[in-house]
Amino acid sequence: MLNIQRLKQFIFSLSLLLTGSLYAQHHLEWTTLADVKFKQVFSNELGITYDEATFGPFISLFKEKEVMIKGYMIPLDGMGVSYVLSRNPNATCFFCGGAGPETVVELELVPSAIGKYKLDEYRTFKGVLHFNKKNLDHLTYVLKNAEPL
Repeated sequence: MLNIQRLKQFIFSLSLLLTGSLYAQHHLEWTTLADVKFKQVFSNELGITYDEATFGPFISLFKEKEVMIKGYMIPLDGMGVSYVLSRNPNATCFFCGGAGPETVVELELVPSAIGKYKLDEYRTFKGVLHFNKKNLDHLTYVLKNAEPL
């Protein structure tokens, strides 16, 4: 069945791409990041089953593009180096249940942005959106050269 909202989103995104209006300050919505499906794959090398991502047509328009996105900061270490940006606050984020892997973006911060962000601090970051299909050391989406706005 045709999803009208997804069709509108695709047409809008395609028009931005074709007109050259997709630029660093283009705000990426969390609903666009949800344009991904996962299938379970067994890795003989690791001996485990994991979810492999297949990216849809809407989000694929933003692959390796510079975008900005707003979300809640979730630190991954005590040193202030590793963070994810989440659609939801920590209590309801992907790691705590109730959400999927498409609701978090790994931040690869530029050196000047490394620091102490507060848990659940609502921030906007810009960077280059990278897709991760198989590397289990990283999240599905990685914002490279991420810096706060």
